[in-house]
Amino acid sequence: MKRKISVLAAAGVLGAALTFTTPASAATSTIDCTTGDYTRAVNSYVPTNVERPGIDNLLYNINGPQAYTYEICLDIPDTSTFTINVRDLNDGLKTMFTDDRPGDKIFRYDIPPNSFWQVHGTLTGPDSTFLYYTWHEKRTPA
Repeated sequence: MKRKISVLAAAGVLGAALTFTTPASAATSTIDCTTGDYTRAVNSYVPTNVERPGIDNLLYNINGPQAYTYEICLDIPDTSTFTINVRDLNDGLKTMFTDDRPGDKIFRYDIPPNSFWQVHGTLTGPDSTFLYYTWHEKRTPA
């Protein structure tokens, strides 16, 4: 696993991330997940090629009347892809955000007030294997 990852530098990429769409690409400069002012870090593992809920180490999330923006820095094995889906549980598992770019990445998504949601993920790799990842997260008022 690398500790340095691509930065979302292009304005279109950031705009896409904030409107629940998949960022198209990333710039070539690097950033270290451990220096991004992240307030929460989760070291975990998942079985490969199986979709799992709660990959942020929370079975479900809930917030009150405040809207929030979540920024995630994801450190995964270099040859893998971790597809992330944020699903709205208020609206029957409607997908609010998806990011399926390969390798380490940074992404952002907004959560509206009074939301109830889950973060699902599928990490690709060899069959019948557990792969480790680190989820760095910070939450700011939207």
